[in-house]
Amino acid sequence: MRRGLTLALGAIIATAWIGPAQAQPAGPKPLAALAASGGPALTGRVLVADTERILSDERAGAYGAAPVWPWGSVSKQVAAALVMIEVDRKALSLDDSVTSRWKAFPNAATGAVTVRQLLRHTSGLPNPDETPETGGIPAFYLRRDAGAAASNADAMGFCASPAKNPPETRFEYNNCDTLVLAGVLEAATGKSYGRLLAEAIAQPLKLTSLRLARPQERPIIARANGQSVPPVNLATFGAAGALLGSPEDLVRFDQALLARRLVSPASTAVMWTGDPAIGYVALGAWSFSAPLKGCTGEVAMVERRGAVDGVQVRNLIAPALGRILVVFTDDAGFEFGELWQGSGPSFVMASEAFCR
Repeated sequence: MRRGLTLALGAIIATAWIGPAQAQPAGPKPLAALAASGGPALTGRVLVADTERILSDERAGAYGAAPVWPWGSVSKQVAAALVMIEVDRKALSLDDSVTSRWKAFPNAATGAVTVRQLLRHTSGLPNPDETPETGGIPAFYLRRDAGAAASNADAMGFCASPAKNPPETRFEYNNCDTLVLAGVLEAATGKSYGRLLAEAIAQPLKLTSLRLARPQERPIIARANGQSVPPVNLATFGAAGALLGSPEDLVRFDQALLARRLVSPASTAVMWTGDPAIGYVALGAWSFSAPLKGCTGEVAMVERRGAVDGVQVRNLIAPALGRILVVFTDDAGFEFGELWQGSGPSFVMASEAFCR
């Protein structure tokens, strides 16, 4: 049941809660289940949690105990939560256009796209992935000075270039969408994106590790085929992919979403509604149902993937089951497979995490 999920490759109990309890020894063990299934070896961190606790925390390889990882495009899921927080505050609407909230945006034509279109990747904006490549990496992500400038510099520069397509004519995964979205948030709130992230999410949830990467910062050196992955400048990804944080802090963020303590129940429902016409894209994530081994019927899941600088991330929430699965790996070539295939590492680990 191909849901179009491959389009994305590239893809807490209370806001004052301090942290999850110690991992429970008898909890689900997705990494062990993967090994027992004869699947490929995975290095990194694998955590399973419910709304209150980490149920298991498995570690393997050189970075198994690494305190900070790139979150990659999970950054977009965080950006979506920031948007919905402002929607709940009546400071922003999903149908606001860019220029209606951000008067300084320099292109009136592309500024007509809406917040909703940015979140759904149907804006038609220019795509930084299509800049000339060096060693297979788009030049946009190799700029050494990027990240030191104002946080909206790329949104007002490259991303404000003439559009590729009219809005709502097609889905195209695009980091400019989230870079421009961050500029809209800054204009709507009067705060820098970094400050907004800190005040609306990191500080209330006690996510002490969560922040934007600094220029040339590289906490994990991923590998592919036994070789180190050529570096990118993480800071160039901005709100679209430059977040750094611990795996535990990602669990805490998920727990806050799952408990509806960060975003209201009504806004969470909007954020987590997938559109089958464009591959079950929701707002900042994908939302779909798939069968898992050990569960009765299909399991509704919210999935966010990340892939940046060779690090891969899988962030899965099963709202009805109250469970979370977080996976970080430093293996750029690891093949997770697709949940709808009914086999492969993602299927095995999600079945163990959600159905045991």
